[in-house]
Amino acid sequence: MATVEPRVNISLDRSTLGIIREIAKNTKQSISKICTDLIKKQIEDDEDAYYIRLIRTMGDREDQPKISAAEMERRLDALQD
Repeated sequence: MATVEPRVNISLDRSTLGIIREIAKNTKQSISKICTDLIKKQIEDDEDAYYIRLIRTMGDREDQPKISAAEMERRLDALQD
């Protein structure tokens, strides 16, 4: 089937593939769509975990001066480098 999205080939063990097939059948979606959704969910979970760790390392900031959202975004961008 033609697609405009880039393709990725993956290998799954039989039991995992069976689970993916069952989910696809039950939701009436393609196996590719199920895999895409699962990958996106994992990326979101990893991002959430990263920001939770970042917040925890910052500690209690109640007594710290407040900064703007733009300044916080600039600081977060600087951390990712």
